[in-house]
Amino acid sequence: MQELSFEDALEILTIKDTRYPREAYLFVREALDHTQRSLARGKQGSIRHVSGHELLSGIKEYASSQFGPMAMMVLGEWGIHSCQDFGEIVFNMVETGGCPMLSVDDITNFEALANRLRQHSDPLSLFLWEHLSEQTRLKMIGETTSPAALESLTRDLNEVITSGPVYQEERFAGVALSAAAKNLTGQALRGVPLAQFNRLLLELAFPQEIARSHGLLAKTKNDTRADFEEGYSFFEAFRKPFLPPSKQAPERPDPAPSPR
Repeated sequence: MQELSFEDALEILTIKDTRYPREAYLFVREALDHTQRSLARGKQGSIRHVSGHELLSGIKEYASSQFGPMAMMVLGEWGIHSCQDFGEIVFNMVETGGCPMLSVDDITNFEALANRLRQHSDPLSLFLWEHLSEQTRLKMIGETTSPAALESLTRDLNEVITSGPVYQEERFAGVALSAAAKNLTGQALRGVPLAQFNRLLLELAFPQEIARSHGLLAKTKNDTRADFEEGYSFFEAFRKPFLPPSKQAPERPDPAPSPR
């Protein structure tokens, strides 16, 4: 199965987090491209990872060039009122996208996962156990640490991920779903977006056993939402440069994004 396209990812993103429309994600992606090109010009053409602070600077420059004195208003219409909103959009894209299929490396604790499935003491584990092939079940009973058992389980889980809806309320009654996952439960997803949602559900149900999938944007271990908390005042960045001196008094502080 192919990776989630950017358009399919936008569909999921705007359902998972209703604060920001698709235009906001498109703008941030374009601003990221602008920032990388600007940095590359000063680094002999090499493209590299962009830090949160560098991206905020690039966003300010790109928004001003695209929207001029209307930048603050345009961003506000997209639900963006502070630098923290940019961080939320970036990390939404970090956490959504990529290929929904599992690799053997995505099973981070095979023995623990196998134990839970063999015991099938909760509705989800029972559902998964019943959807494993007889060959896989036999391998997990007799060869739990063998590469062949791991490969067989991965193949069968991918069949579950790509075959149809996994979510049922009673099946996930004991799983702590994220706000983003809850927003997706009532949606009529199909194809790759549905498979992406199915994988997300398994990641939430088995957080110590299944690795999180990569998203539309990559991040390093040092990248956090905190990188966007100490940004700039929107008034200072997007309005003040276009106002006459008599109207350059600061406005009230920008509101922080509302919790999801």
